Amino acid sequence: MRNGALASGMERLLAAGRDAALSPDPVLFPHRYPDPGDAETAAFIAASFAFGGVLQIRRFLERLFGLLQPSPLAALTGPGPLPRDACDGLSHRFISPDGVYRFLRAVREACLDHGTLERLYLDGRGGEPPDLRRDLARFLSGFRARWGDAFPRQRDFLFPRPERGSACKRHNLFLRWMVREADGVDLGLWKAVSPRDLIVPLDTHMVRMGECLGLTRRKTRDWRMAEEITASLRAVCPEDPVKFDYPLTRIGILRICTRNRKGICPSCPLAPLCSRKGKSGG
Repeated sequence: MRNGALASGMERLLAAGRDAALSPDPVLFPHRYPDPGDAETAAFIAASFAFGGVLQIRRFLERLFGLLQPSPLAALTGPGPLPRDACDGLSHRFISPDGVYRFLRAVREACLDHGTLERLYLDGRGGEPPDLRRDLARFLSGFRARWGDAFPRQRDFLFPRPERGSACKRHNLFLRWMVREADGVDLGLWKAVSPRDLIVPLDTHMVRMGECLGLTRRKTRDWRMAEEITASLRAVCPEDPVKFDYPLTRIGILRICTRNRKGICPSCPLAPLCSRKGKSGG
């Protein structure tokens, strides 16, 4: 009964958000590039810096991609690396210009060594059966190694450790963009991962919606919470549980639903399932 009501609400949410504009979601940046190599590179960059306010993220990414025009992949894998002073003044939150430069250098080396980021992901798996948490951990460890020992706080934030419990929100977001079939939002460029194995990107909005809809009972915002929310969504759609991520988090990103906003509940597709309905003004 619960799964049936959840499925009905989720499908109504998908229908309500169909054909919505991509802005201000950072996925709009990889959509600018028709070449798959450029789109893959742009997606990894955009997802990696998708933290902070949406307008702050967009301003930073506009500047960063301006540096990499017209082809992010060609700009990073040319005969020589970008000069260090190209990143002067280019910072995002606590990531310094030196951190931005080291990030771009690590991406350059990964692409030169493996050809594509998907190949890097697959090479880390070796011949073992797919295991998303393990494979993502190996994928990110390759970037940390290429970064080096300097600025460890910035390095470990940009390339976190799922094996230590990090929810890896930005990298699960990247995988969603790469793996899910192209639908106007996600890009469908990778075959290395099955959509059924994806894990939800656990940002503030997904945590809140997960709590409101009873998708998780956990209080710690970690990998296990992301798995628990994903398991609840997998019960509704086993083959593609993360398809609900974009419309769910967009409710929060666009401030359609907040704890202090009134008058929203009657028109919300998820209102019958929401534990906060009538308790906090929506």
